[in-house]
Amino acid sequence: MLGASPGRVWREIDLPIVGRALLVAAGFAFAIAVGEFGATIFVARATLPTMPVAIFRLLGRPGVTNFGQAMAMSTLLAAVTAAALLTIDRLRVGAVGRF
Repeated sequence: MLGASPGRVWREIDLPIVGRALLVAAGFAFAIAVGEFGATIFVARATLPTMPVAIFRLLGRPGVTNFGQAMAMSTLLAAVTAAALLTIDRLRVGAVGRF
């Protein structure tokens, strides 16, 4: 810090300190955003639905093909959520069970 530019201080001191916390926060935000159905059903556009809204719409239509597509999307949603949570678990710092 003695004589370093503000950009270098941020890059070499501040970023390593808050880097893991930012990644964990991004993982939680992503998991919540992907799984949040109640709020998105009201704001989702018909042309660009979120994955939970698309699953809901496919399950509302009759047919084996629509059901299969809904189950495939559900599997992808579960896999993405599990990957985000496993990533967050790997990035934990400190003692077991604490961030």
